Amino acid sequence: MKSVNLQLDENNSLEITQIEENLFEMRLGMNGSISVYYMTREQLLNFDQLGAPIRIEAFLENDS
Repeated sequence: MKSVNLQLDENNSLEITQIEENLFEMRLGMNGSISVYYMTREQLLNFDQLGAPIRIEAFLENDS
């Protein structure tokens, strides 16, 4: 199981864990609360909707 953890700033973090080949769990910690999302690879790559200033595809490129 592949997992990536990012500390976005002092209070906020992002954790992405691959559950199956095309299914990922994303835990987004924002201001003391944690949201959990289950996304396909395509949904995860379309991460712009959450306003994240990071390129998620950079973490998935070596994952095939």
